[in-house]
Amino acid sequence: MKIGASTACLYPMITERALSTLVDLGVKDFEIFFNTSCELEKSYIKGLKRILRSGGCRVHSVHPYSSTMEPFMFFSNYERRFTDMMDDYQRYFYACRQLGASIVVIHGDRLPGEKAEEKYFERFNMIMDCGKKFGVTVAQENVNLHRSQSPDFLQRMREWIGPDLKFVFDVKQAVRANYDPYYFAERLGDGIIHVHVSDNNHSNTCMLPGKGVMDYGKLKQVLDKSGCDPTWMVEVYRKNFDEPQELADAVKMLKQATKT
Repeated sequence: MKIGASTACLYPMITERALSTLVDLGVKDFEIFFNTSCELEKSYIKGLKRILRSGGCRVHSVHPYSSTMEPFMFFSNYERRFTDMMDDYQRYFYACRQLGASIVVIHGDRLPGEKAEEKYFERFNMIMDCGKKFGVTVAQENVNLHRSQSPDFLQRMREWIGPDLKFVFDVKQAVRANYDPYYFAERLGDGIIHVHVSDNNHSNTCMLPGKGVMDYGKLKQVLDKSGCDPTWMVEVYRKNFDEPQELADAVKMLKQATKT
């Protein structure tokens, strides 16, 4: 079981500096959040790889900065935009492969959505197939105020696409959609390949792991029972902690809390 952190936690620190900061703090496993198009250039990717090699680190997933554009570009009624966005996302798939990662995180369509569910599933399946050509898995994340906020929707999606559909389970997004996170994880079952980890309490939906009420041993038990072994990435906002060292400490805490 691999536990690490997303470079997004240090936003708006530039991506390579965020990665270097976390590597220097001893974090070994990463999600890279790309924040602009120049960060997908081959020369930039080579720079990230040098930083990773310096610390003996691994990237497991990448997150597009263009997630907010996905409803308009991928899931509208204008077919040509979908084709153009497919071409554009190949840059993420290429970057993912070059970094040795295997997962590209997709938010998908916002509610209520223009297209029938079956058309959404069809489009998503096409994006998955494009990712497979690069050897990467395009995974659907549960996101509040998106179609994917509902476990019922996600189950129907997997029934339509099949077991090749994989999920990124985000704790804070489940909480924001008023779901018990353990229940949500149980509903997604063995489709979960990646977890965005945060904490929460009665008044805050996103906190640094260890600062709220989450029982990470219980969450791991739910995932183990489902037969999945996802990577765990701390993903919180910069306002949720004071010093970067706290991210490294949270990773260490999670490793201890999920020991079996």
